[in-house]
Amino acid sequence: MSEGYRKSILPSGIRVVTERMEHVRSVAVGVWVESGSRHEPEGRLGMSHLIEHLVFKGTETRTAEAIARTMDSVGGQMDAFTTKEHTCFYVQVLDEHLPLAVDLLTDILLHPVFDAEELEREKSVVLQEIKMVEDTPDDLIHDLFAAQLWEGHPLGRPILGTREAVNGYDRAAVLSHFGAEYVPPRIMIAVAGNVTHDAVVDLFGGGFKGFARASTPRTDTPPSMKPGVNIVHKPLEQVHVIMGFPGLHHSAPERYALFVLNDVIGGSMSSRLFQEVRERQGLVYAIHSGVQAYVDTGTLYIYAASDAPNFSKVLKSILKEIRDLKKGGVTEEELRRSKDHLKGSLMLSLESTSSRMNRLAKHEMHLGSFLTIDAMLAAIDAVRHEEVQALVTELLDEDRLVLTTLGPLDRRNLPRELLHR
Repeated sequence: MSEGYRKSILPSGIRVVTERMEHVRSVAVGVWVESGSRHEPEGRLGMSHLIEHLVFKGTETRTAEAIARTMDSVGGQMDAFTTKEHTCFYVQVLDEHLPLAVDLLTDILLHPVFDAEELEREKSVVLQEIKMVEDTPDDLIHDLFAAQLWEGHPLGRPILGTREAVNGYDRAAVLSHFGAEYVPPRIMIAVAGNVTHDAVVDLFGGGFKGFARASTPRTDTPPSMKPGVNIVHKPLEQVHVIMGFPGLHHSAPERYALFVLNDVIGGSMSSRLFQEVRERQGLVYAIHSGVQAYVDTGTLYIYAASDAPNFSKVLKSILKEIRDLKKGGVTEEELRRSKDHLKGSLMLSLESTSSRMNRLAKHEMHLGSFLTIDAMLAAIDAVRHEEVQALVTELLDEDRLVLTTLGPLDRRNLPRELLHR
């Protein structure tokens, strides 16, 4: 295939996907585990995120300080993140240091010691992280929105867990969850940069040699949206709001039409919401729309923040733009402009090895295959006007609207049509 893409499966069952970029001197290496907060049992909230922290706290041969010094000594970057559906550990180094990066990644994932004292210290760090989110309203509202949107479903839980849950974990619980989730069938390696596929396979093949652990079947159930209004009072300078509508899952055939629709609504500086609510009316500093997609569901959302006296105007303006879009439709000029914006953003993002590594991983996890840049550009170009209009009709349904607010808001400040939801 073009773009230097190749895929192999190690004897352990771990998938390896690579993309060669001969014009760069760096390489981005990611080990992705298809295990996130939605896969946690009721009694293990936040465990995936805690483990993400703990693997850096020492292995059988390296201390936490040694892990940090090893990466710093070659000018590399090493980090990790947890989402609702996966956990990723990644390294970016010069191409000549690929063997060191692989050795470090395989060591922290195969030989973490989960020292009891380190566990207690890291629990304290995670508790500080939870408090930091609680002090950051534009982060906190996303957790509140998810809890309302997916009420009663694992997708509605915060990725960081709760203070009570994190405080209660001991080494045995961590080892149990790690052993059950970090198994070859759920692990995928994505590498992009100035490397050859064979070299990556040889290095990881040696690093994961003898790694064998069976996975247990999952019984994930798709969630259902819970429409309604949730007003959360907090003494802030602004009222933050998220308005959510139904969306699409990761691999939905209409996903490119949704990307275009999102761009028209609030995904760019020329979008309807940005131009009307910020530029023309001056009611907000921050306003945008976005798409959240999962393996079996998704949402199209709008975020904004304003002071309490202007909040009603902001909400009415947002609803007016949604209704105008449903009534008059997307214009041909908006369609063209959004396509050009999406294509330009895609091309610019792919100059980075880390962006290319992320694209490789997500294509493999969500689609089980790889789309070339040309194929993605063609898919954006192929979006038809009537496809976008069909999504406007299908998704922008006010009867299914989910609204979450955070800040100094009285329910009487809501537009009349939302008061009785």
